[in-house]
Amino acid sequence: MLRYLRRALFVACTTAAPLLAPCAHAGDLLWGLNGHPLVSYPGVTFDQQIELVKQLGAKSYRVDVVRLDAMEGLARLVDTAAARGVAVLPVLLPPLDLKSESAGDLKRKSAQFAEAFVRRFPQIEVWELGNELENYAILQPCETMDDGRKYPCEWGPAGGVTALEYYGPRYAKVAAVLGGLAEGVRAASATAKRAIGSAGWGHLGIFERLKQDGIPWEITVWHWYDGDPEPSFKALAQYGKPIWVTEFNHSYGSQRDGEDGQARGLADKMALLRKLAPTYGIQAAHVYELLDETYWAPSFEAFMGLIRLERTPDGKGWMLGSPKPAFYTYRDAATQK
Repeated sequence: MLRYLRRALFVACTTAAPLLAPCAHAGDLLWGLNGHPLVSYPGVTFDQQIELVKQLGAKSYRVDVVRLDAMEGLARLVDTAAARGVAVLPVLLPPLDLKSESAGDLKRKSAQFAEAFVRRFPQIEVWELGNELENYAILQPCETMDDGRKYPCEWGPAGGVTALEYYGPRYAKVAAVLGGLAEGVRAASATAKRAIGSAGWGHLGIFERLKQDGIPWEITVWHWYDGDPEPSFKALAQYGKPIWVTEFNHSYGSQRDGEDGQARGLADKMALLRKLAPTYGIQAAHVYELLDETYWAPSFEAFMGLIRLERTPDGKGWMLGSPKPAFYTYRDAATQK
């Protein structure tokens, strides 16, 4: 759900690794948050964002990285976060045109992008590669599946549940990007962990495709906003890698069910994740997101935050507003109050 694509870390707590995610409660999930400090959140400083992350009891801040010229900004964010015991989880989103660029060019550019960032930040242990990229490859009505059958024209888009529910030519480009990112990370670091995943919603087939094509990853990523996640976690656990839920929240945030409804839904989700974690190897969970992106109203993105974003008194800018009920729900659950 990171807007700019629409369009393990559990190491021992030691002072030798200050930018790794610090341990939360022994045996508990690594709780994190999503934010857009490098591309959005106008009027809210890095210091303000990280202080809020700390107040919430989170230990990881997932952020989108979309340009090479964001490197110095990322450096300042990483330093700011480390000073407060928070790790940054960068999501590498190279500026590419999937429609017009060849698979070869996509792979080359992706590898260069990843290698540049990982060489610059050897202290960052985990890098997420792409965000919900498989959406681009989902099979559409009347398209031909890889086994030669025609997907029914009267049906809607495929569910992405099996490996055949992705259109081959588009999937090849998705695989090129993810493969390039994976190669770039490994070229820069022999130990950095690569997190790859999907948008959730039953998109399990992408993992089988990537496995078949030899695209490597060390952490399996899943997003969860609605429905029962346990069948998906059971399927994902078969890959034998730790699972990170890098996006979750009450469906539609506070837009559909109000702020109290968001808080109740978030409490239920955090409790369920904590319950399922030992069984399926779920290690981390990041709420989407820290702040309401009020400037995107009436989109649901304007209602996903734990904290309001409000207009400045002159109406020309943005500033932090007050916490929503879900803020306190998250804080109390993450800190086990």
